[in-house]
Amino acid sequence: MNTRTTAATAVLTAALLLTACSGPPHTAATSASRSPGSGSPSSGSPSAGSAGGSKTGEEARNGGTVVKINKVHEVDGIFMEGGTKSAGAEAKYVALEAVVLNGTKSGMDLTCSPLIVSSLIDDQGRRYDAIDGLDKIPGNPECDERLQPGSKDQMVFAYRVPESAKIKAWEFSESDREPSTIDLSGITPT
Repeated sequence: MNTRTTAATAVLTAALLLTACSGPPHTAATSASRSPGSGSPSSGSPSAGSAGGSKTGEEARNGGTVVKINKVHEVDGIFMEGGTKSAGAEAKYVALEAVVLNGTKSGMDLTCSPLIVSSLIDDQGRRYDAIDGLDKIPGNPECDERLQPGSKDQMVFAYRVPESAKIKAWEFSESDREPSTIDLSGITPT
């Protein structure tokens, strides 16, 4: 798994960087300088930055699922099986490179029928769902590939959001549990 993980991370990073630089010169500069935490805090986001939340680079637990966000990318398009998928006019993708540890008692599918429910949250408290086709992102587990108990794997969670969205947090939970929050404010995307 280490070879696959290393190769997947290299492919994803290269794909995201190439995609960020594939637009007109002003687009590449804008993509590289975006910051999820820029802007003033808003009281309209009850979960973002809530007490007990984790930060990027720290492990966060929800039930038996443990997630650590390693990197945040904001790009105009994302490389997927079959080519680059553009975010479109006035939109961007936010991609979170993560490691997921399955501490439950059964296997979990991370891409097609996920046990983990997640939302990306902006400074206005708006919640964004992950894009369809997470299994089509290079390096992500295939559809119905089960992450077995006690195992961990690399995962990229990707979201399409308005270009003006200022991302503050990421929430995840197992089925009916209260969500756990990872604070993304102040993070400079790569």
